[in-house]
Amino acid sequence: MSTKTSNLETGEFFDPIMVKYNKKTHIKWILSHVFAYKKLLAVFMLFATMSIAINTINPVITGKYLIDAIYAKNWEGVKNYALIILGLTVLMGFVDFGASVVIEITSQKLERDIRDEYYASMLSKSMTFHDEVKAGDVMARATFDTRMVNYLVNPCIHLLFLSFVGVAFAMVGMLFIDPFWNGIPILWLLPLTITVPILFLARRYFRSVGPISMEIQESYSGLSSYLQEKLLGISVVKIFARNQHERIEFRNKNNTLSDQIIKRGQLRSKFYPVLLVGISVGMAVVYGVILIQVGIFDIGRLYSYVMLMGNLFFPIWVLSWSLVLTQMGFAGAKRITEILTKQTIIPSSENPINIEKTEGSIEFRNVSFSYDGKTKVVDDVTFKIPSESRTAIVGPAGCGKTTMMKLLTRLYDVESGSILLDNQDIRSLSFDTIRNNVGVIEQDVVLFSGTVMQNIAYGKPDSTEDEIIQAAKLAQAHEFIEGFDKKYETVVGERGMTLSGGQKQRLAIARMILSNPQILVFDDATSSVDSETEDFIQKAINHVLQNRTSFIITHRLSTIRLSDLIIVMKQGKIVAMGKHDELLKTSVDYWRVFARFSEIRDKFVKPDEDRRID
Repeated sequence: MSTKTSNLETGEFFDPIMVKYNKKTHIKWILSHVFAYKKLLAVFMLFATMSIAINTINPVITGKYLIDAIYAKNWEGVKNYALIILGLTVLMGFVDFGASVVIEITSQKLERDIRDEYYASMLSKSMTFHDEVKAGDVMARATFDTRMVNYLVNPCIHLLFLSFVGVAFAMVGMLFIDPFWNGIPILWLLPLTITVPILFLARRYFRSVGPISMEIQESYSGLSSYLQEKLLGISVVKIFARNQHERIEFRNKNNTLSDQIIKRGQLRSKFYPVLLVGISVGMAVVYGVILIQVGIFDIGRLYSYVMLMGNLFFPIWVLSWSLVLTQMGFAGAKRITEILTKQTIIPSSENPINIEKTEGSIEFRNVSFSYDGKTKVVDDVTFKIPSESRTAIVGPAGCGKTTMMKLLTRLYDVESGSILLDNQDIRSLSFDTIRNNVGVIEQDVVLFSGTVMQNIAYGKPDSTEDEIIQAAKLAQAHEFIEGFDKKYETVVGERGMTLSGGQKQRLAIARMILSNPQILVFDDATSSVDSETEDFIQKAINHVLQNRTSFIITHRLSTIRLSDLIIVMKQGKIVAMGKHDELLKTSVDYWRVFARFSEIRDKFVKPDEDRRID
């Protein structure tokens, strides 16, 4: 995996999977995506231009030629003009269809590309980013905001193109009716009169609808985050009888969103250019009649003129929608780029080293790390672990045990110092090398909605059924899986909610066994299960630890005693290292971890010392 690293301050952005930036604003960013499909846009514009041209030609032929032929009783001419109009109308139907299909294909490709880029960005970011953002907000940007960006192409570009080209063609069509009178394009006088106020009002409307569009999308995102959070914690809501409170809170947020949408609708209802064009169509009839009275016009030309003025009504009417959709699309693009450019990316080396199978030696050299940039959670930690050794890490909650292991897997990056894997700084290794060789079993196991077999094979999707079953047997999971009605095809549900804690732990161990990493991390893997289940899990762990480098974060005395090295942590620092018997004699911090075991108290602590140590 090769990832370009960057500094957002200089305008260079990372590129995990062809995700490219170059000091772009959100508008430039979205336009770069749109113009990636220049050929499709060109085809759309060709079809749309043909449709608009036909829509302009038809009233000109009807008024200037067909009606004149009717007055002259030239029935052959009437028939010919009628056939021409019919043929043009049919052709317009085909090109309209083509334009609609092409612009829809373009918009869907655009939305697909943005979703791909967005998801690639999410996968590339560090855990710091995922710790900070709300999942509901991230989802809203991936769905609602991406859909708004889609609307920038279809119907927004579609409608704007029809609007501006439609107005231009209508003006040109007026020249074909009766271009000049004493050198003056008199039929342009009326549309030109309303152009300046239309442009002024449209500009003011565009600016006023922008802020409310952003507010709507922020409110939608907040509502989505709130809903997701409360549904995930629905058991807590029910236990504390907060149903009514949450219902009121949701209703208030929903009402805010509804009020904002209504406000935007009210702004759109005041789009006065539509009224101006409507008035101008009526004025065109009066103006045309005056021109007839002075002998410049006839009935046929009056018809063509009024129809072309009517052609101006649709472009100006859809302009109100187009401007709203443009602002919504720009708001969506801005919210998406805010996430894409958030500087919480774990950088990869320019030329990352790939190692298929590591030996498993680990060294921490003066490693420090803090989540907030201030309080050190890991503080100047140094130790060296040979390959195929077993290391236990103990200490009170919050002392940095789990964080150290997250630094090892590069879910976070060290702030100072370095971590070496087989004498190579892990920052010089590819992510695939690190994560294919380091397996982690956490206390809170994550399973995905799918079958038992799919979850076990997640880290090695090309596994055979026999390999999956063998991994399940080694993880002490085969027996309970066979007890399910559908066995390995049983669907476990989202996050494995249909399974017990112990069952999830054993499936996670099976998943890790199948991926076969050389380095294993067990982070309090048995802390939340009963003693019988703990025995099953411990048997599975003992199978897995053979011939591998392992780190075990636990308070289980029997496991710690068997470790080659025990690291004692306190407030982010290593306060002691050694073997079990040695540490009981030399480390008060280590002794306190096991003071509840009477045999330890009796063996190593005299009655008069007991009170002093506690």
